[in-house]
Amino acid sequence: MKMRVNYFYVIILFSSVVFAQTKDEPWQKLFNGKDFSGWSIIGSNGKAWIEDSEIVAHQVVNTAEHTFIKTNEKYSNFILESDVKIDGEIHTGFLLRCIDATGDTASVRLYGYQVKIDPTPRRWTGGVFDDFGKTFSWWYTLKDDERARSAFKLGKWNHFRMEAIDSTIKVWVNGIPTTNMINGKYTSGYIAIKIHWIGNTPEKENINMHYKNIKIITDDVKKYSRSMDIPAKYFK
Repeated sequence: MKMRVNYFYVIILFSSVVFAQTKDEPWQKLFNGKDFSGWSIIGSNGKAWIEDSEIVAHQVVNTAEHTFIKTNEKYSNFILESDVKIDGEIHTGFLLRCIDATGDTASVRLYGYQVKIDPTPRRWTGGVFDDFGKTFSWWYTLKDDERARSAFKLGKWNHFRMEAIDSTIKVWVNGIPTTNMINGKYTSGYIAIKIHWIGNTPEKENINMHYKNIKIITDDVKKYSRSMDIPAKYFK
């Protein structure tokens, strides 16, 4: 009986600590659930609107470039969380610290770290690539991490947590760590949601993307950073 009481006490104490840590995190709403205040839509003709406190978006056929829903403010060190649901096999993602694309021939408006949403058989959702226009390239793939590749659920709500602190980028999908990378290419910029361009594939116009509960921590972010059980990888 004594052991059972002690065990119960430890569980209650642990739960209280976790609840206190979550409760004390200084979150700010990045999306108010009502309109696009604080955001801009740039790029091509991808569609986005507000419905049931969500950002709903979809692709448009025969578009020449991506459309982005981006913050008007720039951020350096932050922790970002959002819930995401994708109704079908389409590509999208979050851009972190993205910058205006200028000075080359790429048919995009923004460059940055893209946290990929990839509901294809490859299943690299939660990986990160350098979204650098026509010369984009993967940095952190999920090819050797089956746990991470299985984290995202198509057609259901998924919770993303993204930390951009100094040169470290961390990503969790539904509480499962997917990326732990070190790179210093982008240090400050917008946060954006990507609506991918598509060619003559009208069936994809009926597939919507949903985003809600978008929130951010910008104060004392190192205090609220979480540890991971996957090692950090350095990329030049």
